[in-house]
Amino acid sequence: MSEQKYEAIYRRFRPQTFGKVLGQEHVVRVLRHQLALDEVRHAYLFTGTRGTGKTTLARLLAKGLNCLSDGDRPCGTCENCLSIQNGLFLDVMEMDAASHNGVDDIRKLIETIYYPPSLGKKRVIIMDEAHMLSGAANNAFLKTLEEPPDDTVFILATTEPGKILATIRSRCMMFEFKRVSAAFIAAGMKEIVSELDISADENALALIASQADGSVRDALSILELCVSYGSGSLEREDVVEAIGSAGDAAISALSGSVLRGDAAAALIKFNEILAAGKDVRRVMEEWIDYLRSALLIKYLDKPETIIGRSRENLAEIREQTTGIDEKVLARHILKLSKLYNESRWSTHPGILVEMMIIELSEDRDR
Repeated sequence: MSEQKYEAIYRRFRPQTFGKVLGQEHVVRVLRHQLALDEVRHAYLFTGTRGTGKTTLARLLAKGLNCLSDGDRPCGTCENCLSIQNGLFLDVMEMDAASHNGVDDIRKLIETIYYPPSLGKKRVIIMDEAHMLSGAANNAFLKTLEEPPDDTVFILATTEPGKILATIRSRCMMFEFKRVSAAFIAAGMKEIVSELDISADENALALIASQADGSVRDALSILELCVSYGSGSLEREDVVEAIGSAGDAAISALSGSVLRGDAAAALIKFNEILAAGKDVRRVMEEWIDYLRSALLIKYLDKPETIIGRSRENLAEIREQTTGIDEKVLARHILKLSKLYNESRWSTHPGILVEMMIIELSEDRDR
């Protein structure tokens, strides 16, 4: 009896139909409409930050163009859909332009597209990291886009659209993929843990969503790391440990000491955090995020709608920063953010943070 091969969570739960895509409704709506009317363009350019679904939607479009269903396409269950999903469909080709970016690579690709599709209705070429093509490769590819074959669709994906030739961009239908909101990501994670039969605390899912910074793929990677602990449940502390966070309690104590003007207590807490093996820049990130949450709480009636924290956690921050002026919080955020950028070039970032702790503790305008 053969062992079942392990499948990573981000692969297992990758959307196989448009209805499962998180947070890119503006793209899904147009692609669905074009498929229904058989008005798909010959070239698309998908742009946006990493992990927002560019490659996933490119594959869904490829499925939709070759799906055998008479209903909503792609169905995700027909022979062609399953073949594309498993990377076995000869008429769907994926090319990584980061490693195949020369003119010879493009010429080999072009040679294949002037033959009719062997299995499906359309041949689909998905080119990831399209901005990495060399100058000569771009020129060769441009000639193909100017007179594309009727049965071939090109989908270019990139995180840096500004590096794509303007003449290539002008021949593509362009979609900008948005960062997915923390609320959408948390809701998606809730469905996944339910299917995995894992009980998950909402605080834990909120932390995963906030740490993902709009990237569904990053959220799934964090979730997989947490699930690998194998406890059958997911608490906020599990996520804190998995991502190497200092934790809310430690950051709250550090920030609270500074806001009270107690530099000694703050320095002791900061060094306790470092002694626990936490990264200096990671501590700064969390401290800035804590102060941002404290600042927004003072202006918003329902801060949980835009802050990736639970209501309980926000209530604790509100109580801890009662009486602290908004201007003080803003100044601390700006100074820490500047230090965060400068610390990249320092061999002793911890010392810089200690100096900042002393400086911020002496901010008497409270």
